[in-house]
Formats: sequence, C-alpha cells, structure tokens
Amino acid sequence: MKVLLFPKPAIIATLFFVAILFQYGCKKDPVVPPDSTVPTVITSAVSAITSISAVTGGIVSQKGSSEITAKGVCWSTSQNPVVTGDHTNDGTGTAVYTSNMTGLTPNTTYYVRAYATNSAGTGYGSSLSFITLQAPTSCDVPISYEGKNYETVLINSQCWFKENLNVGTRINGTQNQANNGILEKHCYNDEETNCDFYGALYQWGEMLQYDSIQPKGICPPGWHIPTDQDWSILINYLGGDSIAGGKLKQSGLNNWASPNTGATNSSGFTAFGAGNHTAIGFDLIMRHSSFWSSTRDNATAGYAWSRNLFYSSQDVNKASGKMENSFSIRCLKD
Repeated sequence: MKVLLFPKPAIIATLFFVAILFQYGCKKDPVVPPDSTVPTVITSAVSAITSISAVTGGIVSQKGSSEITAKGVCWSTSQNPVVTGDHTNDGTGTAVYTSNMTGLTPNTTYYVRAYATNSAGTGYGSSLSFITLQAPTSCDVPISYEGKNYETVLINSQCWFKENLNVGTRINGTQNQANNGILEKHCYNDEETNCDFYGALYQWGEMLQYDSIQPKGICPPGWHIPTDQDWSILINYLGGDSIAGGKLKQSGLNNWASPNTGATNSSGFTAFGAGNHTAIGFDLIMRHSSFWSSTRDNATAGYAWSRNLFYSSQDVNKASGKMENSFSIRCLKD
C-alpha cells in the first residue's frame, strides 16, 4: 500500500511566497507624470471705477505646463476671490486682456485678482482692492459742457445723458477724424444744424481720444463713454433685447419714420433716429440710431461693440461695428 506524502507547512508557505513574488514583484514601477505647473498671471490696475462697474485685466507671464484654457478676473467683497464666485471669462491663450466688472454695489470695497487656468489648475495674480463710487441720488440737473446744456435721466441706478453728445469741430464726411489734437465730429449730410438737433457722429478712436484703456473719452468730467456691460445693464433692466428698444425710442413720428414700432420712451432715454456714417456715406436718418460703447470686439480687429435701434422694431441690436464708422454717443455718469 502506497503512502501519500504531503509537503510540510514550511514548504507550502515558501511556495506561496514565491508565487506572490512572481505575480507582483516583477511589475514596473508606476510612471510618474512630468512636473505640472499652473499659469503665472499678473493683475492689472483697476480703472474706470463707477458706482456699479470697474475695469481691470491681466497679463499671463507664464502659461505653465500646458496651454491656457480660460483667463479673466474674479472679484468679491472678501479677500482672495476665486473663480467659483463672480468672474469674467476673457478667452484663452497668453495675450494681455482687459476685463469689465459689472453689477457691483455702490460705495463698497471689492477685491479682485486675475486668473488663468490650464490642465494643471488655476493660477491667480495678486489681489487688488478698490471702492466703488456713491450711486447717483438724482439726475435731473442739466449738465453744461462746451457751451451746451444736456438734459439727464436716471434709469435704475444709471444716470444718462438724455440727448446725444455734440462737441468738436465739424469736418466733412469724406474725411476721417484724426489724432491731431483737434476734437472732430461728423454732422449728418455735412450740415451743422443736424448736429444741433440729432447730436454729432463720431468714429470710435476719436470718441475715446485714442485711449481705449480709459473709457471717459470725450464726455465731461465725472462722466464716461458707456462700456458694453453698461449698455447690457440698461437693456436688461428694461426687459431685454426684444423689447427695450421701444422703451428707449422717442414716441411719435417727429424724429422716427413710420411705423416707429413699439416706441413709448417709458425710460425717458429719448433716442432719435439720428442715422450714421459708414463707408457708403451718411445713411438711415429717422430709420436707425447707432450708439458706440467703449468696448472693443476682441474677436475682430478694428471693430467695437455698439447698440442699435430701428424704426421698424422695438428690439435693441448688439452689433460689432467698424471703428471707422461714425455713430452717436451717450455719456454715462461715473
């Protein structure tokens, strides 16, 4: 009779250890990814501070270990704001950028810092502080500027000119306004009386006196050219793009062609159909009105944002206009 011999316990343990070592001990060490770094960004100085808005921006000095996928600024009433709170998104890449902060509370201390994001995370610039201005308490006193009185109107918390700006020396529409130390304007059909009634028409660079960083432009002290965001605040308060135009247009057919759709002027803004000047010359008086903003269209060189009203619609149209076009200007109180 054969006797079955079983391995001793020590031998069994040894064989088990060898099996484990064979299965796991020969695996390669995990691959360690290369160093990942977030971008380095510098916060630009805060400027153009009003009661409800301000302008800043950023400079991406180093993109980090991968491409920039988002950049802008973030702000808060607490120090060291982050992108999970109020922020702008000003594109991608490493180009210098300008950011517009809107919807701020008057007479309030804010903290803002630039940010840039790549696949490794988000890098922040230094935190800067600023204080918004007091909100306008009234807006019914005419403003005297360059020999002319301008009526004003308070809409929500914004104090606007109630009429289009008319300052400067008239030049013919065949000439471009130039950076020559002389404030120049176009008058519809080259007639000064049209400037007196409808206001002057300005090319974008002349309007800002060739300094797009400070949006005051040719408005009087304490006033500025509205940014694109300033216009958005106004339009949104009046119910949005689809109906706000009617609330901005003067009613009736004295200064708009028929049918002047939806015009009530319930805001008191009192927009006329002032027309404009483009590459085809003067056009669209009583049928159209274009108002510049101080904000560039960063996606298209040589263009800036405007708001447009029409005789046949109660809409407000946001459009990117060629800077050589001459449009109307409304000033907004700081």
